[in-house]
Amino acid sequence: MENLRAIIDIGSNSIRLVVYSYSYEKGLEEHHNIKTVARLSGYLNEQNEMQTEGIDRLIETLLNFQAVLNDLHIKQPVIAATAAVRQASNQQHILERVCQETGLTIEVLSAKQEAYYGYLAVVLTTNIRDAMTVDMGGGSTEVTLYKDKQLVESYSFPFGVVTLKNKFVSGDVPTLHERKAIKAFVHEQFKEQPWIQGKGLPVITIGGSARNIVQIDQNRKNYPLSGTHQYEMSLEDIRSIDYLMKKISFSERKKIDGLSSDRADVIDGAIITFETLLELTGSTLFMHSRKGLREGIIIEKLEENKEHTFFLDEVDSSAIRHLHGKFAIEAADNTDLIDTFQKLRGQFAEAGWIQDWSDDPEMLTYAYQLFHFGKQVDIESASQHTFYLLTNSTLDGFTNKQKLKLALLSSYKNKQTFQQYIQPYQGILTMQEIEECREAGALLRFVHSLQTTKHSSIVDATMFAKGEDILLTLFTRGSFVLEAYQAAKMKKHIEKLINRNVILAFEVEEIT
Repeated sequence: MENLRAIIDIGSNSIRLVVYSYSYEKGLEEHHNIKTVARLSGYLNEQNEMQTEGIDRLIETLLNFQAVLNDLHIKQPVIAATAAVRQASNQQHILERVCQETGLTIEVLSAKQEAYYGYLAVVLTTNIRDAMTVDMGGGSTEVTLYKDKQLVESYSFPFGVVTLKNKFVSGDVPTLHERKAIKAFVHEQFKEQPWIQGKGLPVITIGGSARNIVQIDQNRKNYPLSGTHQYEMSLEDIRSIDYLMKKISFSERKKIDGLSSDRADVIDGAIITFETLLELTGSTLFMHSRKGLREGIIIEKLEENKEHTFFLDEVDSSAIRHLHGKFAIEAADNTDLIDTFQKLRGQFAEAGWIQDWSDDPEMLTYAYQLFHFGKQVDIESASQHTFYLLTNSTLDGFTNKQKLKLALLSSYKNKQTFQQYIQPYQGILTMQEIEECREAGALLRFVHSLQTTKHSSIVDATMFAKGEDILLTLFTRGSFVLEAYQAAKMKKHIEKLINRNVILAFEVEEIT
């Protein structure tokens, strides 16, 4: 594969090699993700000097990663080191040994850079305009505040999950006294930055420990949607997981679905830190971002090479474009039919026959553009494949609720299949939201069927009540034989929706 790019993230807890490719059509795609748990911060002595064993472990890992990169023909990976190497008093010696024995050059990120890259990834892959981010690694915790997607404050705290364990915990898991000591320490650290307190903004988490907490929450709730990006939790959810960890043994927690065995002894520090931060900020929303430091660095490199096509205000539209690229979806550029769908939906809602759409209206346009794209897999089961692919894809800028709505709209076939699809997801959407999706999906099914070729002759539509019936007039340019056939065949979706007979009429507009 061409245009592969690699980044080696040398963290305090783990060292990770991630291989990406990037194109305007498909966006940033992850192809390989290899992790080694090195716990480098554990090799720092009281003078913050990294011991020889730690440096040897780092070099051994980098040599193993080099072999992978050679197989992939990637010659110049980006290598970024964070807190463990940054804090090492013998940092220069570490860098020189690595260069001599591997030929690789490490860039040691400053605390400000580390915080910035996490912020950058978050604002370019979510639609949250005002928030705080927290990236908790093994040896440091970066917190930022941004408003209207612009960075306002940032700070790197000199503690992470590994350093908290080493400082406060004597065994595999903390005692009640040790947990209280961790909480008191973290609380005092956060209070030293007044801008953190009382903001009441969403807290967006980054990093492996946060991801594990999300996975634990998803498993304990039997959450039906896949993926952790933009998954939302509350302070009570965090407290419930904290309570679970307190009452089980170390061997039992190793068996918890969603918790990596290599984080079983350090996860408490992350839970307590996030709980404390939410309490101090007064936040009611904890959201996880799967995109963080590594994506932020890659995006900046793309920008330097003038390849960057990520924009603060185009997160969701870019995600739709990338779906088109990944699944070879032919763009639905028939704006007349998209406008016709939006117009008819508005008219039906105004007449009181269907509910109004309470989410972003652009979602309906995206649903039209993706309608039954699963036919690329199999035309006979286009609806099923569409629903599966959308509910199992990471869509930047879409909350889990919105992703489910998009899947229901884009896959609409009939009322029966709609009810089958929604059954496992009842708790995610309200009954009103489910009904909105069903109604809009039925209308979408009808209008999209009029696109018999890439360029349909339908350019507009109007509807009004004619006694107990509905007269639906479709305005066309040129021949409308195929469109008339499809309209007659598919009008049943509207009739079932409003429980009225639909009379179709066609008028040819003169081309001026």
